[in-house]
Amino acid sequence: MSGKKRSSRILVVDDELVVREVVRNVLDKPGMYLVDAADGEQAMSLLLNEPFDVLICDKNLPGITGLDVIRCAKAVDENMGVLLITAYASRESAEEAMAIGVDDYIVKPFDLSDLEQKIDEVIEVRWKRVSMTRKTGRSTSQQSVLICDPNQDSQQCLVDGVKLLGHKPRVVAKIAEVLEALRQKTVDSLICDLDLIRRDNAASCFLRSTLMVTPDILFVAVARERGLDGAVEAIHHGAGHVIYRPLRDGAAVAENLKAFLGQPDEKPA
Repeated sequence: MSGKKRSSRILVVDDELVVREVVRNVLDKPGMYLVDAADGEQAMSLLLNEPFDVLICDKNLPGITGLDVIRCAKAVDENMGVLLITAYASRESAEEAMAIGVDDYIVKPFDLSDLEQKIDEVIEVRWKRVSMTRKTGRSTSQQSVLICDPNQDSQQCLVDGVKLLGHKPRVVAKIAEVLEALRQKTVDSLICDLDLIRRDNAASCFLRSTLMVTPDILFVAVARERGLDGAVEAIHHGAGHVIYRPLRDGAAVAENLKAFLGQPDEKPA
């Protein structure tokens, strides 16, 4: 890895013990701190509770898939480096991997020197992204942020947080209003209560479908509490980020959303 050496926390996810042991041996060097998981559920629990710089994940896991684990990782930290392990290479798998933010992938059985090189490259990419985020943030323009949350205290925290980031909040009370805003393309980002999205009615069903086919909308789900189930559900509904109740105040919300929503270069007067 070029440049200054940094310590890196790496999560390795594979249901094959031999693969985890091979990766551990490759990463057995100063500054590399490795944690491994045998399945997607364990991996997502770790991602929600511990910080990681890089995720190395097998695509075909039993139960929760490797792609869902990667979506969880990117929802927790969009700058996280991701290396996908797959049993075969194809154009379709490569396109699918790129679409969810994978930095590189390696095919089983893999050469150890190739694996080591790819890991070093992914770590370097991770730190370059972090550096760019610190310098510029995600966005350089003001966004229109739609907020739909029935809890008035939470709603106010979200409004205050969005304002502190320099964006324009707009509050609506009904899913139908969210759908109309998405159809009219009058919003850039959506922050919505997960309980509203999961309801078994026509409006919520239409919203779930709309979010899955509208990748240009930055979608933040507000979940009841920090946990695996809420994160998995939010990711399945197309969320790029999850924020958890209780929401303390606008400043805490702004700090949580800063990396995902970004900040304009200049806040309006």
